[in-house]
Parts: sequence; C-alpha cells; structure tokens
Amino acid sequence: MKRNEILAEEFYNTIFGEPWYGSSVKKILESANLNKSKKRVSTSIHSMEEILLHMCAWTEEVNNRLCGAEPKEPEIGDWPEPSDYKDLDWNGLVDKFLDDSMKIINSIKIFPESKLDNTVGTDRNLPLGTGITFNSMILGLIQHNVYHSAQISFIHKAMIKK
Repeated sequence: MKRNEILAEEFYNTIFGEPWYGSSVKKILESANLNKSKKRVSTSIHSMEEILLHMCAWTEEVNNRLCGAEPKEPEIGDWPEPSDYKDLDWNGLVDKFLDDSMKIINSIKIFPESKLDNTVGTDRNLPLGTGITFNSMILGLIQHNVYHSAQISFIHKAMIKK
C-alpha cells in the first residue's frame, strides 16, 4: 500500500470508521445535541458549533493545499463566526464537514506519493501549518480533528448535565 493510500485510510478511519481509541468524529458529531450546539459551557470555552466551523475551515484549507493552492489562513477564517452560517443548523454543519472530509480523503488518495515529503510553504509558521511536509500536514489535520471532536464530546456531556 502506498503512503498516500495509508494516509487516506487513516483519515477515513478517524472520521467515518472505528478507530481503536473510541468513537469516530462522525459518531461524536452526530450524537451531539443540535439544540445545544450554539451554547457555551463557559464564556472562555468555544461552543460546539464554533469548534465544528473551525474544523471545517482547516479541512477546506488543507484540501486546497493538496490541490495546489498556496498555503494561507482558511478562506472562511481560523475561527469563523457562526452568524455567517446561520442558514446551516448543526446537522447542516455536520454534513458540510463530512462532505469536506470525503473531498480531502479523495485528494489524499490521488496526491502524488513523491510529493508527500515536499514542504508546505517556505517558512515554518506553526499557526499557519507551513514549513512542514505534506505528510506531516495530513497527519496534523487528523490529530486536529480528533482533538477538537474530543472537545465537542466533552462539551456535549457537560451540556447534558446542565
């Protein structure tokens, strides 16, 4: 199996499959309560909706990079404003994220294996995710999505107790 196929499979498993560490991102997102998605547990903690929009933003940006675009901050912003997406409820945002995830999985599958060790951008910029290899960027997005889906899971559990 080629490295890009392994990365695509790993991405797929974390989003849609049965990862060994627990629930898939899809299962976590679909179990979250749509009526509580905009609420905050605390003023210092993002809402589930804000976190999901952030995940969407970076999934789109990484896919753009895999398709040849120059790296930049996500087009919709690092932490998009939920008010810009008021036409999408929680389920609509979940569908958008899952659709974008399938797009990136397909992009990873066709990304030339020979370019996985090429550098994204020119300078190391941690917040922008540049100065690393495409391989590392893909793994980083997998980690990013797992991290934020765990946050959504904890927020959802905290909301249920309220």
